[in-house]
Amino acid sequence: MSPQNEIPLDEDSGVEERPQNRREWSGALRSIVLPLLLVATIVGVLLYVERTRGSGSQDAGGYGTVALPTALNPDGKDVSTEVGDLAPDFLLQTPDGGELRLSDLRGTAVLVNFWASWCVPCREEMPRIVRAHDSNADDGFTVVAVDLQENDGIVQDFADDFGMDFPIVIDRTGEVGETWRIGGPIEGIPSSYFIDGDGIVQARVFGPMSEETLAQNIDLIME
Repeated sequence: MSPQNEIPLDEDSGVEERPQNRREWSGALRSIVLPLLLVATIVGVLLYVERTRGSGSQDAGGYGTVALPTALNPDGKDVSTEVGDLAPDFLLQTPDGGELRLSDLRGTAVLVNFWASWCVPCREEMPRIVRAHDSNADDGFTVVAVDLQENDGIVQDFADDFGMDFPIVIDRTGEVGETWRIGGPIEGIPSSYFIDGDGIVQARVFGPMSEETLAQNIDLIME
């Protein structure tokens, strides 16, 4: 082959610099590099989400699951949503910009009810909860309605529609719902926890409650 017809070699790869070779190498690089970049992007997103979930209360300005004050657990009882344990504490915002800490209600019989406006069983159940609250509020019973990750306007509209005259808070990050293991095995809402004046979980119900179930469990925490 004459010098003028010699095909130059690429200095890095040693491959002949024919147009066809360049196309083949370009295609090979795309088939390897692009999937690797995609995988790296997915891993990065997953790590970011995990970090965000793990720091839920910090990201929400200190709201979310908080440690139960030592003075409210002098005997070192287990803190969980299992029946017989002390209910986990939380600090959450109300739709109007206020805040509520569950442990501040110590001494009161409390129903903690997790719900959302889009949840059909929650909408069916809420009128029964409202009636139960109104019938027992004067005897030291209250409801803390915990909305899951909706905006203030939607939550307030729902509360107005159903006449919810009791504390309403918003679990903006979903951290409290995770701590409370709402829904049990089905991981759904509504989920309800009946807590006595000592802060102990006496009963829990996953799914909508009948008026009879409500009445029985309210009696249980007000004894």
